[in-house]
Amino acid sequence: MNRYVSHLIIFLCISKLSLNVSLLCQSSSDFYFFESRLQTLGDQILNSKNDSTSSIYNNLLIDDIEELILINGSFEFPFKNVNNIKILTSPDKNLKIYNWVLPKNNGEFFYFCYLHFFDKKSKSYTHHKLIDNSFENENFEYQQYTNNLWFGALYSEIVYTNFQGKDFYTLLGWDGNNNFTNKKIIETLIFDEELKPILGVPIIKMKKGNQNRVILEYSENTSINLKFNKELDYIVFDHLEPVENSQDIYEFYFPSLSYDGLTFKNGKWRLVENIPVYNDKMMDGKRLKKIQQGLQE
Repeated sequence: MNRYVSHLIIFLCISKLSLNVSLLCQSSSDFYFFESRLQTLGDQILNSKNDSTSSIYNNLLIDDIEELILINGSFEFPFKNVNNIKILTSPDKNLKIYNWVLPKNNGEFFYFCYLHFFDKKSKSYTHHKLIDNSFENENFEYQQYTNNLWFGALYSEIVYTNFQGKDFYTLLGWDGNNNFTNKKIIETLIFDEELKPILGVPIIKMKKGNQNRVILEYSENTSINLKFNKELDYIVFDHLEPVENSQDIYEFYFPSLSYDGLTFKNGKWRLVENIPVYNDKMMDGKRLKKIQQGLQE
């Protein structure tokens, strides 16, 4: 049996299962069936031995997510038993994110994300697919994007803030980047009057001025911390320093054993250096291991 026929059989079998599960869910409102599907497909994506097979499972997952979002009640269902894709709900309970990574055998990573948003004013739901265009853009820290032009990442946390009645969602994420460096991402998100997402709001005040997002790039051979510390009310991250004579060569950037942070004041995230916090590392690991760790953050 050749590879094409084998892949076709896999596709048809799983597609039939997907249809049966979908019909059952819509008739019984039993989201546990979809929960099992998401877990299985996410596992198959991460553990497939070749890119063509993982792409087949990835397309099936996309179909399931797009179908699931349209079912009444999906926004409220917790999906507690899915641990190989990220399903996050914002602290204000108005934003839900479905997010996962498709690794390639050449070391590249492609990211997928759906935003499911509840608008308090209109009492209505909207959803948007984010399109990963990380490989086609430059000057990321100073760009504002739409859902069709997204700096792809695997998000671990949503930080909610409000200023003068405007809701801000700050997403903390990870990007495997390449075989030499990893990245941690601090992404800002709002929804405009038409309920369309705007990614990269220029409200992050760093040393060089306002930025749309923060990108922390560092050596593949180390790990760094990025999380929201509720006790301090700060987004906390490792301060990075290059080894001697390696300025701007990020495969030689490592944590300096000190921490910086961002605090939200008057509608802006503001940099504060040398925050006194205890060491609480969250390791990135290598390849599949680091993806799995990113999913657990």
